Amino acid sequence: MIQAILFDIEGTLTNLDMAKFMQNYLGILAPRFSHIISPDKFTKQLIKSMENVQKEPKHEQTVMQAFFEDFSKATGQSVQTIKQIFDRFYTADFPALRCLVQPNAQGVKVVAKSIQEGFLTAIVSDPLIPLVAIREQISWTGLNPEQFKVIASLDDFHYTKPQLEFFNEIAEKLGVRPEGCLLVSTHNKDLICQELGMQVFLVEKALEAKDQNHHAGQLENLYRLISNGLL
Repeated sequence: MIQAILFDIEGTLTNLDMAKFMQNYLGILAPRFSHIISPDKFTKQLIKSMENVQKEPKHEQTVMQAFFEDFSKATGQSVQTIKQIFDRFYTADFPALRCLVQPNAQGVKVVAKSIQEGFLTAIVSDPLIPLVAIREQISWTGLNPEQFKVIASLDDFHYTKPQLEFFNEIAEKLGVRPEGCLLVSTHNKDLICQELGMQVFLVEKALEAKDQNHHAGQLENLYRLISNGLL
């Protein structure tokens, strides 16, 4: 029995050109570090540090703690110095990227229906940015962060996608078993959560029935499943 519905953001609750978004994201962020490291070296180190955190999670550290530790060692700057720069970027600059993102018109309707029908709701984008930035992203969808019981973020999660521990951590924070969760995403890599017994609704990925061991379609199809009590 499904008790919680977990929503990804990118490609699910919003539509965007990810390559263009990242180009603009880095184009604004990298110059903030230019007094420490050149933009090109910054981008390479940012990616490397994040890859290190994803490949070798430290169970006693959040993703944020592990990232700042790795990035600090590589740049020779204190964690405090680096964190202050990132914090200023996410507060002052990140909201400007909203112009590159289009909300999925069905997102507000589906989340509202989920809550109305008694499901717990959560945001489960890969926790690679801090909570303040994910809350900003949620506002871009036309939704309110307060509508979600759990929001996965850099700040307080210890694992990233597609690690099974990430999906376990979501379920634990919601207070439900993985088998009681339905993940709504557009990313095939998220299908790994089925190994824990989670169900999946893959947005706009209509597969042939013989290959399909999960729900697929658009958010309006999910809305009908919820409305008709078919989950």
